[in-house]
Amino acid sequence: MAKLGVAAASWTGNYAQDLTAASTLSKADSGKVLFLNSATEFATTLPAPAAGLNYTFIVKAAPSGANYTVVTNGGADIIIGMVTCATADDLGQYDANADVVTFVDGSSIVGDWIKVVSDGTSWYLSGACFVAEGITSGTT
Repeated sequence: MAKLGVAAASWTGNYAQDLTAASTLSKADSGKVLFLNSATEFATTLPAPAAGLNYTFIVKAAPSGANYTVVTNGGADIIIGMVTCATADDLGQYDANADVVTFVDGSSIVGDWIKVVSDGTSWYLSGACFVAEGITSGTT
């Protein structure tokens, strides 16, 4: 089966990848589902914003001893959006100028996820977690 908008001959089936160490994503990684899967947590850096770039991050190994983080290129405060939490009284935290999204050690669990999509200027954040404050956003 071909990926929507991609000729069947170009489908490689490589749109899911385990992340096990710190990395910097590229435009070529856009559209991938990235599974956070490590015994030692790490940071993943987004590329500079470009219209249509998008990445999905899913916890495969719950953070234990440290946090997984997704950070903007150059520390720019350009992440906008929120993560809803199943057990939060207010259902989530909205941020209008973040530069980091954190899968919190001891709170984030397997299956928690975020997606970031760029309009060319900013990164728009959505996601879900089970535990209140299991995924947070802010500035460093």
